[in-house]
Amino acid sequence: MPGPGVEPAPAPEKKPVPKPPAETQDDWTKHVHLSGGIALYFYQPTNGWKNQFLVYSNLRFDARWKPFGLHLEPRLSNEKMRSYYESLAWIQEAYLFYDAAPVVLKVGKIYKQLGLFWDGTFYGNIQVYEGLKLDPNAGLSLEGTLGERAGAAFWAQFFVVDGHTNASLVGRDTISIPNARRRNTLLARVQPFIQLSRKAKLEFGFTGEHFEADLPSGSNSVWRGAVDTKLTWGGLGFWGEVLHQSGKSVEAYPYPGNPNANPPVPPRASAHNTYLLAGAEYTIAPVTVRYNLSIARYSDLSVQEVLHVPGVGIKFNDNTSFLAEYAIWPQYSPAGTADIDHSLNLTWMGHF
Repeated sequence: MPGPGVEPAPAPEKKPVPKPPAETQDDWTKHVHLSGGIALYFYQPTNGWKNQFLVYSNLRFDARWKPFGLHLEPRLSNEKMRSYYESLAWIQEAYLFYDAAPVVLKVGKIYKQLGLFWDGTFYGNIQVYEGLKLDPNAGLSLEGTLGERAGAAFWAQFFVVDGHTNASLVGRDTISIPNARRRNTLLARVQPFIQLSRKAKLEFGFTGEHFEADLPSGSNSVWRGAVDTKLTWGGLGFWGEVLHQSGKSVEAYPYPGNPNANPPVPPRASAHNTYLLAGAEYTIAPVTVRYNLSIARYSDLSVQEVLHVPGVGIKFNDNTSFLAEYAIWPQYSPAGTADIDHSLNLTWMGHF
């Protein structure tokens, strides 16, 4: 099963809590914030495959001793998130930071900021299953925001090596290939924005990335570029992204090959890929109706995948929500059409 992208909803802002008397107060509690949550996920294929029930959980520890601070987010699931993970538990992010407002320097395991960060789904998109989204890496990030009603957010990132714990499917990203890693990643992103009104905001994004795909067959130079936009207007939201990759980051996708065939069929990978992401949502009271579309075209091999994810969410309160999504994911190739997935996905989320 493809499995979810797994990005739990953020915890709500905490209300101030009255301080205990000075003589009983532990100094460290003034600097630490704890939050977290769980997601109960039911996967029901509609094409005859087996169903599954998974539990995902996360904790977030944040501490600040101005201008220094730290962030730690461990995660745990009842089954391995991916077969190449070393255990049921992993570290999603862990970094120290220095806040020299409006610029922050982070050092550790940090999310890479390639294009739109996320699309609000739980099931995910093709991009997350190829390691393009929700991808934490080991290195440093210099980031910040200039302006209030109009301005730009920015990121300059360098990662020595990949973090080995994104949600990519086996064979679709470098990290799941034995003895392979992504190394020396350089990324720059600028995200201009304008607050059109109290409830309306328009954002654009421009990202460039380069890294070395250290594969068993040799090292490849890989370039990526993305252009994206997002508009929010009250309960209405639209987003879109175009992302292009030049250079092989894997060795055997979209054709894994078959060594047992007679004669053996060698694997083939595409070095020129284009990804599209688009979606919209509308929220009325506790209900959100949404639709997300992601497309991947592997130009060198004339293969294309399209993932449709319509969904309905219900927010019971600030801490609990439910999401129903239906995934329709065909692959089109010269050999014909195949199902990557066809499933109903139900998620009940709670956080504190």
